[in-house]
Amino acid sequence: MYFPSNGMLEEAVIKSLELLGGTATTKQINQKVIEVLELPDEVVQLEDESGLGTKLNYRLRWARTNLKSKGKIKNVSKGTWCLS
Repeated sequence: MYFPSNGMLEEAVIKSLELLGGTATTKQINQKVIEVLELPDEVVQLEDESGLGTKLNYRLRWARTNLKSKGKIKNVSKGTWCLS
């Protein structure tokens, strides 16, 4: 099964924030990433190996963390992100 690379997820997070006006909640970003990448339900619903949620949500958390460390996005409040 095809799963987007970390780079693709990071690009999709940036694109999603742009489409959402520059600031959005984690839930809004995740939903927009699914739309932008046109991910099928079987990818979206794939459970993470840890059993603590979906693989997509886990990987998107890392994508946001990596983008934050690169200075491309900021966490303006709990669960809300914006472009830097």
